[in-house]
Amino acid sequence: MALPTYKDIVDLLKKGATIEAQEKIMELREAALEIQNENLILKQQIASLTAAQNLQDRLTYKKPFYEAKDNQNDKFCQRCYDVDRKAVRLQQVEPKYWRCIQCRNDFTEDGYDPSDPHDTDYTGRSPVTGY
Repeated sequence: MALPTYKDIVDLLKKGATIEAQEKIMELREAALEIQNENLILKQQIASLTAAQNLQDRLTYKKPFYEAKDNQNDKFCQRCYDVDRKAVRLQQVEPKYWRCIQCRNDFTEDGYDPSDPHDTDYTGRSPVTGY
């Protein structure tokens, strides 16, 4: 359906067809509302894509997890980022041993030795995290 033009409305008014002119004006208002709604949706999509790109620019993959480029102490779950596009910060359980509190995956860095009692109490749990 073609939208009425300004000229169409003026012609109707000149003919005295005010009701038809009002109907055409209402059609234009409805079309304007649809365009505003579509514009809002597109702006939200752009904001979402921009945020995702900013996050991607901030992270780098260093096996077995992602690290923040500006702070290598910030480690993020590889599974949560790759699957859900969420940057879930990992919690350190022991030296070189990390856990994701979202998906419950564990990550170990090269050189991790589970038999090394370093930084654990007598229960085998980290005094910092309790895991």
